[in-house]
Amino acid sequence: MMRRIVLILFLLMPGIAGYGADVVVRMIRAYGGSNEALPPVVVLSAEKGGDVGSNSVTIEFDVSASSIPNVYARIVHCNADWTPDENGFLSDVNNRTTLVDWKIMPARSTYSGYRGMLSLPNVQTSIRFSGNWLVKIHDLDSDSLIAETRFFAVETRATIRMNFMTDFYQPRYRVSGTAYTIETMVQDNTARLLSTNLHTVVLYRNNRWYDPFIASERLRSVVNPGTIGSDILGMVQGGKIFRVSRIPAQNEYRVLDVSNPGRFPSTGQPIPIGLSDIRRNGMFVQRADDGAMLAGGISNAIDEFVPVEFLLDPTPGGASDDDIFVAGSFNNWRPNRDWMMYFDAQLRLYRLRQWVRRGRHNYLYANGRISADSYDAINVNYEEFEGNTASANNTFISFAYYRELDYGGYDGIVAVGAGTMYGNK
Repeated sequence: MMRRIVLILFLLMPGIAGYGADVVVRMIRAYGGSNEALPPVVVLSAEKGGDVGSNSVTIEFDVSASSIPNVYARIVHCNADWTPDENGFLSDVNNRTTLVDWKIMPARSTYSGYRGMLSLPNVQTSIRFSGNWLVKIHDLDSDSLIAETRFFAVETRATIRMNFMTDFYQPRYRVSGTAYTIETMVQDNTARLLSTNLHTVVLYRNNRWYDPFIASERLRSVVNPGTIGSDILGMVQGGKIFRVSRIPAQNEYRVLDVSNPGRFPSTGQPIPIGLSDIRRNGMFVQRADDGAMLAGGISNAIDEFVPVEFLLDPTPGGASDDDIFVAGSFNNWRPNRDWMMYFDAQLRLYRLRQWVRRGRHNYLYANGRISADSYDAINVNYEEFEGNTASANNTFISFAYYRELDYGGYDGIVAVGAGTMYGNK
């Protein structure tokens, strides 16, 4: 069987504290090749990866700094739970790159001054082992960490087929209890991989890389959120089946298009997105972009961040008992205290003013609370203001982990697949 290596890039929106004092990362994202609509997957072989992979991945990060910063990116191998590997065979301290292309933002742009673009793999950086990898971006002058991303490297030695079934769960709020049970069958024609060494499957909604759903024989300490369950069914029909059950279906994503300067001018004043932004509980009128940001058609003259005001009408029922956040492609689906809304008792609306990069974004309103340690939103769910519907066409991506015995042992990834309620990709 032909082997191939697949890379999946993940995004981490760094907190301001603890990073370089002169360099602040405003946004970071990754996508496949030169097509921002593709998932951040690169196939390191002559064979094209189809809908799941490309030949390279592009990383963009917008920064506020007094001048173009000198940066380098170092990659670190990790176990399946993202614990960095101490094995020197896997993580070479010299495996780093400085090949960043910089773009100067429009002169009037005050929120972000420069955009760095990095392509992986490149002539300075090699990926020798499959598994989880961290990309750590450092300021070269101070050696301080200014941003961090994640990617998966997949050595394709097996295939994945995903089976979606409608399910039910007990929601916290008065919304539809629609859910999915997803079975991932990992198949290997040689049957050599179908053993206890094939130990974990992880599912993600596309572009939402911080909300994993895990079925594992080894990661006993990892617990899925809410009422989500998992099982490993063993060898069935020539493959090993990993099941994750009662995943809330959620809703189709909301769309925020700030690409038109006529609708969102560069005046520095926040533009309200409109009072039609009410709770939906299962209703939507347009298809979204599978959680991605689309900004490829923005001209250089207006390629900047603009201030917007999110307005959420909580009626009926009034203010929530939880903290309310905005989560979307503009913050890598990882909200923190900067994306927490406040309830205006006079107007009886939730409000948030934030800077959003020009383009077409997908987003949702989330319930949760702030972590005292990281200031990230934790215990996040989308039920109260979004609801659930099985007609939402959101892609799930599945990864299969195998415990490789070479080089002292490490968690490698041997298969990746993608699918929706309507079939596999």
